[in-house]
Amino acid sequence: MKHIYIASAVILNSKNELLLVRKKGSKYFQLTGGKMESDESEIETVIREVKEEIGLNVSMDQLTYLGEHQTQAVNEINTIVHGSIFIVKIENVFTPIIANEIEEYVWLNKNNYTQYTWAHLAEEFVQPWWLKLL
Repeated sequence: MKHIYIASAVILNSKNELLLVRKKGSKYFQLTGGKMESDESEIETVIREVKEEIGLNVSMDQLTYLGEHQTQAVNEINTIVHGSIFIVKIENVFTPIIANEIEEYVWLNKNNYTQYTWAHLAEEFVQPWWLKLL
């Protein structure tokens, strides 16, 4: 079994809607974020990945640590993903500019979140926490 280490962002707008993204060729919607590079901390990774994937500049003081979770990766066979997850609250209106491997994004709310296939990390760890906010 292969292991990958990622840092991801739970991006919430002022209505506590949750931003998820879908990579090209995948059916799963997941948190913005990605694999840590060898010289990066979790915080550096999530800041870089959020900028690369959706064009959002995030500073360290905007990040709140939510926790860690490990589960089966959805886009890589025989792989366990270890995720460090941070919360990012956005007060202003934000429209993601998708780039790199991202094909689409969605803002989820209590009316539409069941219409999408969530990646395991987001579904197992973030969804129960997020639903309590709504």
